[in-house]
Amino acid sequence: MIFTIFYILINIIFTILNFIAVFVLYIFVRPFSKKKSIIISHSISKFWGRSLMKMAFIKFDLENKENYDLKKVYLLTPNHQSAFDIFCSFCIFKGLYAFVSKDTYGKVPMVGLGMKLANYIFVKRGTVGAVKSIEDIKERLNNKTSIVLYPEGTRSKTGEINMPKRGILKVADKCPDIPILPVVIYGTKDIMKARSFKINPFRKIKVRFLKPFYFKDIEGDENTKLKYWHDIMTKNYNELKNKDNNE
Repeated sequence: MIFTIFYILINIIFTILNFIAVFVLYIFVRPFSKKKSIIISHSISKFWGRSLMKMAFIKFDLENKENYDLKKVYLLTPNHQSAFDIFCSFCIFKGLYAFVSKDTYGKVPMVGLGMKLANYIFVKRGTVGAVKSIEDIKERLNNKTSIVLYPEGTRSKTGEINMPKRGILKVADKCPDIPILPVVIYGTKDIMKARSFKINPFRKIKVRFLKPFYFKDIEGDENTKLKYWHDIMTKNYNELKNKDNNE
């Protein structure tokens, strides 16, 4: 519990420093170059996320990195198990990318401003909000910015991978030539258990990059396509789980 208190205090301090850096950037850089301010804001956010993982002494085991071509733009689709998945994503994804997040996160003091300046995308409920979000995603992809989207929509409460929401198909329909990169993450739920604020340090996160695919190449209706993503993710998640249990 002592480590948790220490970690939360450091987290708060680090978040405030991150906000100050972003705010200074907003004043002195954004008026002259929006693109540079986005890149720098994203870099600050990555540094923030990676530092929080390092402070918890988290290590990573990355598999099949050859499936992740850093020269390409992707729809990056990891599974969602924990609040630490965001920090994990900052550690495993490279280059310029934008998160797709609920609009409520944009209202969080300091964090919300940082996300907005990094050009991340907020999803509002309702048809109009969904259409606007998809257009925002398309615009980022056209500008060579990968998208990090959690297809399940929310964190899994069972520890198993949930069926993805239909939103991923709507995005894929608008951007049919952008490859989907499934990314399996195992172990983040053990850093902080559900309904608990206790931080469990010194964990190893296993990550496996699967082969990219296009939903347009998957034959069948929407349910078949969603099931395809769910099945390959579940299969590899269970493999990582068994591998971890045998170590």
